[in-house]
Amino acid sequence: MRLIDRYITVKIWPPALLAVLVISFVVVGGAVRSEMRDLLERIPLTQIAVLDIAQIAFYALPTLVGYIFPITFLMGIMFVFSRLAQCNELTAMKAAGIPLKRIVLPVVALGAVSSGLAFVVADQCQPWAYWRLMRLITEEMPLRMSVEQLPTGVMHEVGDWRIYLGRREPDGILRDIVILQPEEEGANAFYADSARITVADGRKHLELRQGLFIPSDPRRHFMFESLLKAPPTPTASKIPARSEGMTITELYAEEKRLAKRFEETSALPVGVELRDVRVEIKNRLAFPFMCLAVSIIGAPIGARSRKAGHSFAFTIGLAIIVAYFVLRKLVELPLLLPLSVTAALGQIPNLLLCVLGMALIWRVDRV
Repeated sequence: MRLIDRYITVKIWPPALLAVLVISFVVVGGAVRSEMRDLLERIPLTQIAVLDIAQIAFYALPTLVGYIFPITFLMGIMFVFSRLAQCNELTAMKAAGIPLKRIVLPVVALGAVSSGLAFVVADQCQPWAYWRLMRLITEEMPLRMSVEQLPTGVMHEVGDWRIYLGRREPDGILRDIVILQPEEEGANAFYADSARITVADGRKHLELRQGLFIPSDPRRHFMFESLLKAPPTPTASKIPARSEGMTITELYAEEKRLAKRFEETSALPVGVELRDVRVEIKNRLAFPFMCLAVSIIGAPIGARSRKAGHSFAFTIGLAIIVAYFVLRKLVELPLLLPLSVTAALGQIPNLLLCVLGMALIWRVDRV
């Protein structure tokens, strides 16, 4: 029996890994496009390397593991049973006196192990990946930027400068430059027809040509033919602290803090933040458990698939996933509910799949 257990569980991994590659490509690709759209508003495409895109995809993957693990595991289950049925291996096992109930048990056990693994990845790897992704987007990539590389046509904040570049010539000359440099009283303003980066004494300078300087005291304004300005050092953006970057322990602590604050103030923004944290806790607990739920319902359906083929397996697997997310949407109420109620609602789709799956396992050997 142990040989059959190993045989079945080993056969699940090739189709599951293939599904991981396909689904990860689609899901992570969407996440990367979303991040790139925001990045291109601040950083020109020429300053984004292939390695940056690869890092964004790598760090986005753990944040999506809650979706990817269960879907790919279910597809692996459905395809392996479909293949066993097509090759008459299930018939041979039943002829040898092995009931289908016994055949599906290693799959359910593997589902329980996968649920534990998915929880660990979501709890430990997701926060780490979130902070690495945010650090890359808000600190590492912006700090590479220099003034001459800024996108044209919009106002930028670089250090203590507010700078506008009208257009960039093919030879690198900048046109229609506006620089605002805040002071304690007012601001200094520089207007120039053109500008270029020069190097003097090993340091970069922005050479403004044919322009006008208007200091905070407008009476001291003057026109210039050429003026050198030391460009400011780019500054990093503040990393937003979000629930995706917290472990489950940190989420529980944050939930208690916000609940106490909401009880004292009844402030609507605090209530919204509290609901988001409770929803994140619900998802951290619900999605990993989905691996076990889909194994309980997928294994008996796959064992009774007979010789329907891979298309049947894919269709049934897709139907189970769609049903799960429809149930999840139906029980996701846009209300601020107690944490216990929120967490319980998140488990309803899993419990329904488990109950239906247990009933199918009980009847799997009946004709």
